[in-house]
Amino acid sequence: MSGNQKRRPSSFFILYTILVFLSFTGLAGAEVIIGISPEKTSVNEGESFTLSITIESDVNVSGAELELLFDPALVNITTIVEGSFFKQGGKSTIFSRGSINNELGTVTGIYSVIMGNDMLLKPSTFATVTLISKNTAGITDIELRNVVITNSAGESLQVTVKNAKVIVGDVTAVAANQDDAEKESKQSGQNSLIPLAFAMMCLYFTRK
Repeated sequence: MSGNQKRRPSSFFILYTILVFLSFTGLAGAEVIIGISPEKTSVNEGESFTLSITIESDVNVSGAELELLFDPALVNITTIVEGSFFKQGGKSTIFSRGSINNELGTVTGIYSVIMGNDMLLKPSTFATVTLISKNTAGITDIELRNVVITNSAGESLQVTVKNAKVIVGDVTAVAANQDDAEKESKQSGQNSLIPLAFAMMCLYFTRK
């Protein structure tokens, strides 16, 4: 072989390079989806109901941490119970239901961690949330905030978050009342201009 002739890469090297590239591509495209189910639900005023926080992942995970936000004028949270997501395969976990504040409409410090190595888990329920609706009709978002899902290396994974809506009572009546209030406000605004216009006319003719 001539000293100037370049050596061609072996088939093994080419295959190894492709496998490494595909593995990194897979990690970059890996995603975890966390959401609230059902995404939309209707309840009566003063009714107890449950929502599920679910996780779906195509990569190994070891723990999750999150917060919940809601409208305390429409719903209150009574309990939060750990689901089966991190308990798959008989794993032991450390779970915190968080600190529920029904005055502010927040739950902070909800988390669950696997005791051991991370795992590739089937889609399942992370936690079940029990709520009770207030005696006021309206629509509230139930939001997941500050979501962090990690593997056993402590790396934060890319997460897609899906929130939910809860409709309490007869919101059509609420909308109708709001429309009536807006019409009255507009009518009041128009009528309030009449004395002002009359006063300006009197001032004009007085100066004349």
